[in-house]
Amino acid sequence: MSATMDFRDIPERAVMRARERMLGGAPETATAAAPRGPDAPGTAGSPAPVTTVPGTPQPRTRDTILSSWRRCRLQAVDADRLHVPHVEKHIDWDSRFLAAAAPVLDRVGELLADCTAGVVLADSAARVLTRRGGDPAVVRLMDRVHLAPGFSYAEDAVGTNGIGTALAERRLSTVFGPEHFSEPLQRAACAGIPVRNPLTGRQEGVVNLTCLRQDASPLMAAVVRQAATDIEERLLERYSGNERAALDAFLAAARRASGPVLLVTPTLRTTNTEAARLLEPQDLRQLGALAADLLAAPAGGRRQRVDTSLRLASGPDVRARCTLVGPPARPVGCLVAMTMPEVGGATVAADRAPGTRTGPQPLPSPLPALLPGLAGTSPSWRSASRDVTSACRQRLPTRVVGEAGVGKLALVRAAHHWVRPRARLRVLDLSVSARAPHVLARAEEALRDEDGTVVLQHLEVASRELMHRLETLLAGARRNRGAGPWVVGLYTVAGRGPAPHAAPPPALDSAVFPCTVAVAPLRYRPEDIRDLVPALLSRHGGGTVSCTPAAMQVLSRFDWPGNVRHLSRVLQQAARGRRQADLQPHDLAPECHSSCRRTLTPWEAVERDAIVRALHDAAGNRDAAARQLGISRATIYRKIRLYGVTVAPARAR
Repeated sequence: MSATMDFRDIPERAVMRARERMLGGAPETATAAAPRGPDAPGTAGSPAPVTTVPGTPQPRTRDTILSSWRRCRLQAVDADRLHVPHVEKHIDWDSRFLAAAAPVLDRVGELLADCTAGVVLADSAARVLTRRGGDPAVVRLMDRVHLAPGFSYAEDAVGTNGIGTALAERRLSTVFGPEHFSEPLQRAACAGIPVRNPLTGRQEGVVNLTCLRQDASPLMAAVVRQAATDIEERLLERYSGNERAALDAFLAAARRASGPVLLVTPTLRTTNTEAARLLEPQDLRQLGALAADLLAAPAGGRRQRVDTSLRLASGPDVRARCTLVGPPARPVGCLVAMTMPEVGGATVAADRAPGTRTGPQPLPSPLPALLPGLAGTSPSWRSASRDVTSACRQRLPTRVVGEAGVGKLALVRAAHHWVRPRARLRVLDLSVSARAPHVLARAEEALRDEDGTVVLQHLEVASRELMHRLETLLAGARRNRGAGPWVVGLYTVAGRGPAPHAAPPPALDSAVFPCTVAVAPLRYRPEDIRDLVPALLSRHGGGTVSCTPAAMQVLSRFDWPGNVRHLSRVLQQAARGRRQADLQPHDLAPECHSSCRRTLTPWEAVERDAIVRALHDAAGNRDAAARQLGISRATIYRKIRLYGVTVAPARAR
């Protein structure tokens, strides 16, 4: 089958059977989806087979869909519930790609005004940038599945879909109804195609068409293909002749070089893959400023090529060669090619104070994807880990912001122990001693330390006096960057759980903490739960208690208003007194089986817990649970809906 097949030719029942077999652990083969004959073994109780004409080809699931399903299983994507990460803070809303695509999307949106379809634009990381679509049914569908700006539709997060799968396959991808890996998406049909930069060949993003499953049309592929072509043409138009010449020089240099390469023009900055992999954002800004200074030099004193050495934020000294592109009198850009030092040849340690010479030191390790001792694979958690580690290396005063229990202190501890394991870490809890007369003296004493890390916990209760004193003490460290301790402030914001015990103080000035790292709540990164649960159980159960897939599914569905601390408390309670066991759904706290969106009163919480326990005792049978509780069948159904109770039928204990 081709990627542009007619949606009407999709064998829905065969696809649904193939998906059920795959989720059940059967081999995922294209022919496995074919309907089985009435005499085939093991068909008892299955839906009636489809009558086929002998000699005609049997319906089958497309190979591209099966490949996507395999990737989803390897990434442990939830097939029953949709977890769409919120990644708005990582999106470049002023990108050239979004500006070039806007008129095209407006035109497509006008064409779709009378159709039950919407057009969506996502960037190269599958983050939704914008959408167009006026039909109320389609808008409701997209809102229900969070197909909206600021959310990620990467395949490893939400499963097979027209955006993430198109990026993974690097080609047109059509996904119809049951072909979606995640069941909540199966009401939709979509077609997506990557948009490539016509000069660099890189995938800039995806243009995707989404409609209701029953309204799918083979013309959807043609619409997105034409839209992608139009966006690529507009991208090319937005490059001037000078930019094209500079990009040609950049591509030629990137093919020759084995290390990082950066191009800077007055209107454009781009890097090769090595630069994106090895360099941190602070490094790229530093190199960009170096190239911009060379471009801005007076024509009489400007040199065509400059070799220099500089200190990267990640620690080592590197050699950088800056070469102007274009005529000497009017250069159109600057290429920066870097030579990274060998591991045994670095002369500067990553963690020494300026002005000291300690002899040859090994090259500091590159920033890890995730710090040792932390658990989680979500993009937002990994990004916070890298940002905090980078700030620790530079001793940059940092404010870490997030809800209670998200792991702010754990993140700082992990960065401290990875960057400077032999130095001291001090934690000053301002919520405990905010009114004590010696709190300022203790803070001053800690900040005079020449090394280590000072953590000011619960900045939300800090007084103005403390903030002013902090600004004075940190002024010297900013003038002599790299000296003194790394200062971190932990600021707790109110979430959906219990609010902080104190009223929030005036906003902290960026002059005190020039670097801010936000840690997302656990409900926005549910994919981390699969990594957190084994780590927390090994702490509470001594490594002998594990979690069954059914219990893991219950934990993944819960919103965790208290974040990681809440999850840890629930697992500790479930593992208490168990030496070796597999946690089942009925072992978890009753609140985990509820998805109520409001805070329950104490009496409502007791009532909810009683209903959950009765349902577990009755193996999910609601009538039996109602009889056990002494209430009517209508009452228990109403209470289940009210509290959002979800207890799957299972064998009674």
